[in-house]
Amino acid sequence: MLLTARALAAKPQHEIKGHKTPEQESAVRLIVGAVLTVLLSLVVVSAFVMRSSYAAFSDTASNTGNTFSTGTVDLVDNDSGAVMFTATGLIPGQSVSNCITVTYQGTIANPSAVKVYSGGFTDSGSLASYLNLTIEEGTGGTFGSCTGFSVQNTIVSSGTLADFHSTRTSYANGAGVWDPSSTPSSKTYRITVALSSSAPNAQQGASVSSQAFIWEVQS
Repeated sequence: MLLTARALAAKPQHEIKGHKTPEQESAVRLIVGAVLTVLLSLVVVSAFVMRSSYAAFSDTASNTGNTFSTGTVDLVDNDSGAVMFTATGLIPGQSVSNCITVTYQGTIANPSAVKVYSGGFTDSGSLASYLNLTIEEGTGGTFGSCTGFSVQNTIVSSGTLADFHSTRTSYANGAGVWDPSSTPSSKTYRITVALSSSAPNAQQGASVSSQAFIWEVQS
Protein backbone atom coordinates (compact mmCIF):
# COMPACT_ATOMS: atom_id res chain seq x y z
CA MET A 1 0.00 0.00 0.00
CA LEU A 2 2.91 2.33 0.66
CA LEU A 3 4.19 1.71 -2.83
CA THR A 4 0.79 2.34 -4.24
CA ALA A 5 0.52 5.54 -2.31
CA ARG A 6 3.89 6.67 -3.62
CA ALA A 7 2.93 5.75 -7.11
CA LEU A 8 -0.22 7.85 -6.89
CA ALA A 9 1.75 10.71 -5.38
CA ALA A 10 4.22 10.60 -8.22
CA LYS A 11 1.52 10.35 -10.92
CA PRO A 12 1.07 13.62 -13.01
CA GLN A 13 -1.87 15.75 -12.06
CA HIS A 14 -3.59 15.47 -15.50
CA GLU A 15 -3.65 11.69 -15.10
CA ILE A 16 -5.56 11.96 -11.86
CA LYS A 17 -9.23 11.28 -12.54
CA GLY A 18 -11.36 14.44 -12.65
CA HIS A 19 -8.48 16.91 -12.97
CA LYS A 20 -8.16 19.04 -16.21
CA THR A 21 -5.02 20.30 -17.81
CA PRO A 22 -4.51 24.08 -18.42
CA GLU A 23 -5.22 23.48 -22.10
CA GLN A 24 -8.50 21.80 -21.29
CA GLU A 25 -9.48 24.57 -18.90
CA SER A 26 -8.72 27.23 -21.57
CA ALA A 27 -10.83 25.33 -24.08
CA VAL A 28 -13.70 25.14 -21.61
CA ARG A 29 -13.46 28.88 -20.97
CA LEU A 30 -13.55 29.57 -24.72
CA ILE A 31 -16.59 27.38 -25.15
CA VAL A 32 -18.37 28.97 -22.19
CA GLY A 33 -17.49 32.47 -23.50
CA ALA A 34 -18.81 31.62 -26.96
CA VAL A 35 -22.03 30.24 -25.50
CA LEU A 36 -22.51 33.38 -23.39
CA THR A 37 -21.84 35.60 -26.41
CA VAL A 38 -24.44 33.74 -28.45
CA LEU A 39 -26.95 33.94 -25.62
CA LEU A 40 -26.33 37.70 -25.18
CA SER A 41 -26.75 38.25 -28.91
CA LEU A 42 -30.03 36.38 -28.84
CA VAL A 43 -31.22 38.56 -25.96
CA VAL A 44 -30.30 41.77 -27.85
CA VAL A 45 -31.93 40.57 -31.07
CA SER A 46 -35.04 39.55 -29.18
CA ALA A 47 -35.23 42.97 -27.52
CA PHE A 48 -34.77 44.71 -30.89
CA VAL A 49 -37.47 42.56 -32.47
CA MET A 50 -39.83 43.29 -29.59
CA ARG A 51 -39.10 47.03 -29.79
CA SER A 52 -39.58 47.01 -33.57
CA SER A 53 -42.82 45.19 -33.13
CA TYR A 54 -44.07 47.73 -30.59
CA ALA A 55 -43.10 50.63 -33.01
CA ALA A 56 -45.05 49.22 -35.91
CA PHE A 57 -48.14 51.38 -35.23
CA SER A 58 -47.99 54.91 -36.77
CA ASP A 59 -50.17 57.63 -38.21
CA THR A 60 -49.64 60.93 -40.06
CA ALA A 61 -51.50 64.14 -40.85
CA SER A 62 -50.65 66.41 -43.78
CA ASN A 63 -51.48 69.77 -45.31
CA THR A 64 -50.65 70.04 -49.01
CA GLY A 65 -51.07 72.40 -51.94
CA ASN A 66 -49.76 75.52 -50.16
CA THR A 67 -49.06 78.57 -52.36
CA PHE A 68 -47.00 81.71 -51.74
CA SER A 69 -46.95 84.82 -53.92
CA THR A 70 -45.81 88.43 -53.64
CA GLY A 71 -47.98 91.52 -53.53
CA THR A 72 -47.58 94.62 -55.69
CA VAL A 73 -47.32 98.37 -55.18
CA ASP A 74 -48.68 100.28 -58.17
CA LEU A 75 -48.94 104.06 -58.50
CA VAL A 76 -50.46 105.85 -61.50
CA ASP A 77 -51.46 109.42 -62.33
CA ASN A 78 -53.98 110.99 -64.69
CA ASP A 79 -51.72 113.20 -66.79
CA SER A 80 -52.10 110.94 -69.86
CA GLY A 81 -48.49 111.69 -70.73
CA ALA A 82 -48.94 115.49 -70.80
CA VAL A 83 -46.70 117.97 -68.96
CA MET A 84 -48.09 119.92 -66.01
CA PHE A 85 -46.49 123.27 -66.85
CA THR A 86 -45.60 125.17 -69.97
CA ALA A 87 -45.37 128.59 -68.41
CA THR A 88 -43.83 131.32 -70.53
CA GLY A 89 -43.45 135.09 -70.13
CA LEU A 90 -43.46 135.01 -66.33
CA ILE A 91 -42.86 138.30 -64.54
CA PRO A 92 -41.78 138.83 -60.91
CA GLY A 93 -44.63 138.05 -58.49
CA GLN A 94 -46.59 135.94 -60.99
CA SER A 95 -47.55 132.35 -60.18
CA VAL A 96 -48.95 129.35 -62.03
CA SER A 97 -50.73 126.31 -60.59
CA ASN A 98 -51.83 122.92 -61.80
CA CYS A 99 -53.28 119.78 -60.26
CA ILE A 100 -52.67 116.10 -60.78
CA THR A 101 -54.42 113.08 -59.28
CA VAL A 102 -52.30 110.14 -58.15
CA THR A 103 -53.94 106.75 -57.56
CA TYR A 104 -52.59 103.80 -55.65
CA GLN A 105 -53.86 100.50 -57.06
CA GLY A 106 -51.44 97.88 -55.77
CA THR A 107 -52.52 94.58 -54.25
CA ILE A 108 -50.82 95.41 -50.93
CA ALA A 109 -53.71 97.03 -49.08
CA ASN A 110 -51.80 99.26 -46.68
CA PRO A 111 -48.45 100.48 -48.05
CA SER A 112 -46.20 103.21 -46.71
CA ALA A 113 -46.84 106.90 -47.36
CA VAL A 114 -46.60 108.28 -50.89
CA LYS A 115 -43.69 110.71 -51.30
CA VAL A 116 -42.93 113.25 -54.03
CA TYR A 117 -39.42 114.36 -54.92
CA SER A 118 -37.46 115.97 -57.74
CA GLY A 119 -36.41 114.04 -60.79
CA GLY A 120 -34.14 116.84 -61.97
CA PHE A 121 -34.34 119.84 -64.32
CA THR A 122 -32.28 121.91 -66.71
CA ASP A 123 -31.57 125.53 -65.75
CA SER A 124 -30.23 128.00 -68.27
CA GLY A 125 -28.74 129.98 -65.42
CA SER A 126 -29.98 130.37 -61.85
CA LEU A 127 -33.70 130.89 -62.43
CA ALA A 128 -34.61 127.86 -60.22
CA SER A 129 -33.37 129.84 -57.22
CA TYR A 130 -36.09 132.45 -57.85
CA LEU A 131 -38.98 130.07 -58.50
CA ASN A 132 -40.86 129.57 -55.21
CA LEU A 133 -42.54 126.17 -54.91
CA THR A 134 -45.64 125.06 -53.01
CA ILE A 135 -47.06 121.51 -53.07
CA GLU A 136 -50.36 120.60 -51.39
CA GLU A 137 -52.26 117.36 -50.90
CA GLY A 138 -56.04 117.41 -51.04
CA THR A 139 -59.25 116.35 -52.72
CA GLY A 140 -61.12 117.58 -55.77
CA GLY A 141 -59.63 118.96 -58.93
CA THR A 142 -57.98 116.92 -61.64
CA PHE A 143 -55.14 117.13 -64.09
CA GLY A 144 -55.24 120.45 -65.95
CA SER A 145 -57.75 122.05 -63.59
CA CYS A 146 -57.70 122.75 -59.85
CA THR A 147 -61.37 123.73 -59.77
CA GLY A 148 -62.90 122.25 -56.63
CA PHE A 149 -59.55 121.48 -55.03
CA SER A 150 -59.59 121.44 -51.21
CA VAL A 151 -56.31 121.48 -49.29
CA GLN A 152 -55.65 118.79 -46.68
CA ASN A 153 -51.87 119.02 -46.18
CA THR A 154 -49.24 121.46 -47.39
CA ILE A 155 -46.16 119.29 -47.82
CA VAL A 156 -43.82 121.87 -49.42
CA SER A 157 -44.49 125.41 -48.24
CA SER A 158 -41.24 127.30 -48.37
CA GLY A 159 -38.18 127.28 -50.50
CA THR A 160 -37.46 127.40 -54.17
CA LEU A 161 -37.42 124.89 -56.97
CA ALA A 162 -33.65 124.75 -56.52
CA ASP A 163 -34.13 123.90 -52.82
CA PHE A 164 -36.65 121.18 -53.68
CA HIS A 165 -34.24 119.70 -56.19
CA SER A 166 -31.34 119.59 -53.72
CA THR A 167 -33.23 118.40 -50.62
CA ARG A 168 -35.98 116.18 -52.03
CA THR A 169 -33.99 113.66 -54.02
CA SER A 170 -35.48 110.25 -53.20
CA TYR A 171 -38.21 108.41 -51.33
CA ALA A 172 -36.17 108.64 -48.13
CA ASN A 173 -36.34 112.46 -48.02
CA GLY A 174 -39.37 113.02 -50.22
CA ALA A 175 -42.36 115.12 -49.18
CA GLY A 176 -45.80 113.71 -48.40
CA VAL A 177 -48.07 112.36 -45.69
CA TRP A 178 -50.75 110.59 -47.73
CA ASP A 179 -50.74 106.95 -46.66
CA PRO A 180 -53.17 104.84 -48.68
CA SER A 181 -55.14 102.64 -46.29
CA SER A 182 -56.96 100.76 -49.03
CA THR A 183 -56.69 99.98 -52.72
CA PRO A 184 -57.56 101.69 -54.96
CA SER A 185 -57.12 105.07 -53.30
CA SER A 186 -56.47 108.52 -54.82
CA LYS A 187 -55.06 111.88 -53.81
CA THR A 188 -54.92 115.18 -55.72
CA TYR A 189 -51.80 117.35 -55.60
CA ARG A 190 -51.78 121.06 -56.37
CA ILE A 191 -48.40 122.42 -57.39
CA THR A 192 -47.81 126.17 -57.49
CA VAL A 193 -44.71 127.86 -58.90
CA ALA A 194 -44.22 131.61 -58.40
CA LEU A 195 -41.47 133.82 -59.75
CA SER A 196 -40.05 135.72 -56.81
CA SER A 197 -40.83 139.42 -56.75
CA SER A 198 -37.14 139.96 -56.02
CA ALA A 199 -35.96 138.25 -59.19
CA PRO A 200 -33.24 140.49 -60.68
CA ASN A 201 -33.05 141.80 -64.24
CA ALA A 202 -30.40 139.19 -64.93
CA GLN A 203 -33.17 136.55 -64.97
CA GLN A 204 -34.89 138.07 -67.99
CA GLY A 205 -35.05 135.46 -70.75
CA ALA A 206 -33.92 132.68 -68.38
CA SER A 207 -35.60 129.27 -68.33
CA VAL A 208 -35.97 126.07 -66.36
CA SER A 209 -37.00 123.07 -68.42
CA SER A 210 -37.53 119.33 -68.09
CA GLN A 211 -38.49 119.59 -64.42
CA ALA A 212 -39.66 116.17 -63.23
CA PHE A 213 -41.89 115.57 -60.21
CA ILE A 214 -41.77 111.95 -59.07
CA TRP A 215 -44.28 110.23 -56.78
CA GLU A 216 -43.23 106.99 -55.14
CA VAL A 217 -44.84 104.46 -52.83
CA GLN A 218 -43.23 101.55 -51.01
CA SER A 219 -44.68 98.52 -49.29
